[in-house]
Parts: sequence; structure tokens; C-alpha cells
Amino acid sequence: MIRTLTAHTSELDDVNVAVSEILEQLDLDKNLLKNSAGAISCYSEFIDAGIVAALTEKLPFDVIGATTLGVTVPGGVGQLMLSVTVFTSDDIIFSCAVSEPLKHEAYKQQLNEAYLKAASALPGKPSMMFVFAPLTFNVAGDYMVKTLDEISAGIPIFGTLAVDHTQDYSTARTIFNGKTYPDALSMMLIYGDVEPVFSIASVSDEKILGQKAIITEAEDNVLKGVNGMSVIDYLQSIGLAPNRQIEGLNAIPFIIDFNDGTKPATRAIFAITPEGNAVCGGVMPVNATLGIGSLDHDEVLATTKKASEEILARQKKNGAFIFSCIVRNLILGFDVLAEMDVVQNTMNGKIPFAMSYSGGEICPVYNEEGKLVNRFHNDTIVTCLF
Repeated sequence: MIRTLTAHTSELDDVNVAVSEILEQLDLDKNLLKNSAGAISCYSEFIDAGIVAALTEKLPFDVIGATTLGVTVPGGVGQLMLSVTVFTSDDIIFSCAVSEPLKHEAYKQQLNEAYLKAASALPGKPSMMFVFAPLTFNVAGDYMVKTLDEISAGIPIFGTLAVDHTQDYSTARTIFNGKTYPDALSMMLIYGDVEPVFSIASVSDEKILGQKAIITEAEDNVLKGVNGMSVIDYLQSIGLAPNRQIEGLNAIPFIIDFNDGTKPATRAIFAITPEGNAVCGGVMPVNATLGIGSLDHDEVLATTKKASEEILARQKKNGAFIFSCIVRNLILGFDVLAEMDVVQNTMNGKIPFAMSYSGGEICPVYNEEGKLVNRFHNDTIVTCLF
């Protein structure tokens, strides 16, 4: 069994006070079991202030993590916040590693080396992988997930891409034992009798247009053809691009059905090129079925409340990890804490949990046979319950 501990601080001015607040809440002498590992989510200024480095130096176990836009754990909600989640157990083993800075031509080997380093410390094949991946143009999220899936022989992978509060995400970093990286992936392998439960939520069925289409041309994450037309022509034909212009790209996610029995994945639209193609947040597979969704303030909160209630309805109550796409936060406008408040109020002390915002969500989905398939998501809230 895994016991989950959480702690948080909003102290940015005094390193010693921040570290003391975390250690006092964790009470490691009382609560730590035989094997442990930790995960940090924080506003990037906690790195600049030296708090992340000072804190991890005090923790007697490996710590992975990433920057984020907002955090909520039991008793705390905020953007200018740092949270620590500790996994501790007498019978489950944790092993962590960090990759070299990922390069496009070498990322497969670099991820393989990191995985083998972590796996070599375990007595057998790990049960799952928990990752904090970089938000980098060198390697797309889909490629990292696919590579890790192949390297690990398909064990469940759950995690996030780093993100931050800046317009160009220039301070987004991953974390490993106090050191931070703009382009490296940190991972935690978990070995033992662990059967996590995963779920995803993005757009309610009633918020998806009934009209479906087929992806007829694409290159990686660039969608070029839908039903034999350019993307902009297709969107214009269904009334979403008057005068060949789209307002509010963030609020119009693509819903991709892989036609393999798994739940559809959501893709954000980042831009429309002069040629009428759509630059998306993940790979757009040819012959997949394409749906068009609609995200607004109320839809974000409704799907988050449903996801939180589903966690509480499960029998397992050892701890939950939650990542929500940064686009969902942007859609909330000035109501920046609303989604985190929903999680906080719904959980209401019933279960240990940690939620933070993501630059891309990594979460398995179930196929028709109940088998887990690792997948990368956008515009989605993903949950892992131990």
C-alpha cells in the first residue's frame, strides 16, 4: 500500500520559513515508511528564490517535479504556491532518474538510458511510471509518450509537461533532486502491487458537434486535410470560420477518435497557418475521426467537478494525482482559482490529493477489453488514483 503525504507553502521571501513549513506539515519522523519518493509542483519563482534546492536537500529521498501555473492540495489553493507530494510505503519501491537534455536526433536513446537507470534499482519490472516532461520544441509530447511506452513494454505512464505563467513559457522547468532543466525529463518508476485507476475528462458529449469528419491529411501535429478539404475550408463549411477566420482557438478543441476502442483524445489548436492548416498540440493521425468541441467557463468547472466526484466514488482512497491543461485555466479568464476551488471543495479532506496545471497531459485510457493504452492529451483533466 502507498501512503500519500502532502504539504504546501506560499512563502517566497524566506527560504528557511518555506522549508520549515513544508517539513512541519510532512512530519517525516512520524509518517515516513520504509520506501519513499516525492513530487514537487511549483510556481517558477520558487526555483529562482532557492526554495526548491533548499527543500530537496532536506528531504531524505529522491524528488521529481515541474513548474506549473497553479496548485491545490488539502488546505491550500493558489498560483504563487509550491506543493510537495510524498509517496511512502513498506512494500512498494520507488526509483527515480532524470534524462539528459533531450535532443531531437537522440531523444529515444536518452529516454532509454534514463529508464534503464531507474529500472536497474528495482527487483523486477515496474508497475507504472510517473513522469514530469519538458515543454520543448525538440521533442513533442506524443513522441515522448510513445518512446517511453516502447521502452517500458507498455506499463502505465502518468504525468505532465512543465508549464509556467509566462507568455512564451520561458521559465518552465522540470525538477530532479533540486536541479532544474528546461529540456530534460524526470521520472519515477513504481514497483510492487500497485493497481492505479486512471480517468480523463475534457468536453462533455453535449458540447461536441454531432457532425463528424475524417482526417485525410496530416503531418505529425499539423492537420492539413479534413474530408478532403483544407482545415480552414472545412471549418468554414460548418460555420466555425466565417471569412476564413477563427475567433477563440483555445475554446474549440479537436476531439480525436482513434477508432481503436479507446476513449477519444482532445487536441488543442495552437494556430492556423497561411495555408489553412491547423497546428495542434498533439499528433493528428490520418483516418482518425474528428469531432469539434466547445469549452467555456461552465464546461471546465462541470467536467472538473465530475472528475473529482468520480475519484471519491472509487473504493481506493490512498491518494490522487490530478493534472489539468493550462488551456482550461486560460478559459476561466480572471476566475483563475475556480477550477482548483472545485477540486478543493469536492475533495474536502476526504482523500489526499495534489492538483496542478499542465502543458500537456499524459494518462492511459482503457480500450474495449479494459487494457490500458498510454496516450498524450490536451485540454484535459487527468487523474491517477492509488
